[in-house]
Amino acid sequence: MWIRKLTIATVVVFIGALPNEVHAGDSIGGSSTSTAGIIGNQIMAGIQYGATPGSSGALQDCEWSIAIPHDAHSGNETMVEKVSGGVTYRLFEYSCFNRTPATTFHWIPQVSTAQLAQQATSVVYDNIPSPWGNFAPPAQRGVVKLGTWFWVNPLMWVPISATAGVPTPDGYISVTTTATPKKLIFDPGDGALGSGPVTCDGPGLPWIELFGDTMSSKCMYTYSHSSSMHPSGAFPAKLSVQWHITFTTSLGARGTVGDYTFAASHQMVVREVQALVTN
Repeated sequence: MWIRKLTIATVVVFIGALPNEVHAGDSIGGSSTSTAGIIGNQIMAGIQYGATPGSSGALQDCEWSIAIPHDAHSGNETMVEKVSGGVTYRLFEYSCFNRTPATTFHWIPQVSTAQLAQQATSVVYDNIPSPWGNFAPPAQRGVVKLGTWFWVNPLMWVPISATAGVPTPDGYISVTTTATPKKLIFDPGDGALGSGPVTCDGPGLPWIELFGDTMSSKCMYTYSHSSSMHPSGAFPAKLSVQWHITFTTSLGARGTVGDYTFAASHQMVVREVQALVTN
């Protein structure tokens, strides 16, 4: 497991739809359960009334507690649990003295903060933009021995975050996963005919006509051979962005998920231009 499991008094609610038999409208003693959903880049695991308990705006004189019914026949008091889809659910009650009904009941899945972080990470992946590249000269009009500039939209070179959170009897617990763009990588696709991939630490500098053909860029590759030497007539290039994924939790833990690379394919047509010189 790539994230340290945290020990907490109550476990975290799994983000995503609850098992089939647990839907909004299911009743436990006349109350309703709720399901999870995604609002913008915030993943909220339902199981709450009004504001998150303990936050400003939360209902006054309210508290969460584990539902422990009393068995009148045996005299035993036990926690109420059930298993669905391989996940254990524990019954909690939410009591407020100034409303009717005063107590409502909710099934809360017993899972780890690691699973919560995995859900936040999946949302981050979904929001990472495709690294579609820009080229000068354009991809279909490359020229041998003329530097080809490459870059991505600078507006995409910003961190992307998603937070998965859930209210619990001990307060709101959340895990935030952040993807930060790290490197721009261009694989020219000319194999042994060229010098190999070029790596940049930023999104690359967009080429403008004012730069002309002589100015250089750190994100630039010069083809030495025409793409006519490739069976398809074009070099199968790839432009990739490497993202660094980290996480933090509201309980103080932080760490690294890893580096992930997202690529886009480009067909680079490179021609050899012959110049005629006369005296």
